[in-house]
Amino acid sequence: MANDEHVALLKQGAVAWNAWRHENPQVLADLTRADLTEADLGGANLRGTHICHANLSGAILSTADLSGADLSWANLGKANLSGATLVRTTLVNTDLTGADLTGCQDLRHICVGPETRGG
Repeated sequence: MANDEHVALLKQGAVAWNAWRHENPQVLADLTRADLTEADLGGANLRGTHICHANLSGAILSTADLSGADLSWANLGKANLSGATLVRTTLVNTDLTGADLTGCQDLRHICVGPETRGG
């Protein structure tokens, strides 16, 4: 389950989240199963974050750093990932249906599985 404090902080916006991440680099952020439907997370530092089974449908993740994040089984349907960094991001069984992946960086280094859906 997601850490409720992490979810609440992230919902304050990328500026507050990024400041907290900068001040707490040793904390492993956990957003597992979080409902972040249509959340504006543009520019957020989500490096190494556990976001498994989360609902990010319609979320704005443009220019977010998702390097090393685990988005297994997450719903990213119709999410805006334009310009996001996806270096070594795990997208196993992730729903990317209708997601905007325009300009995403390093897509060749993502980990996907046979059930990952996109288009």
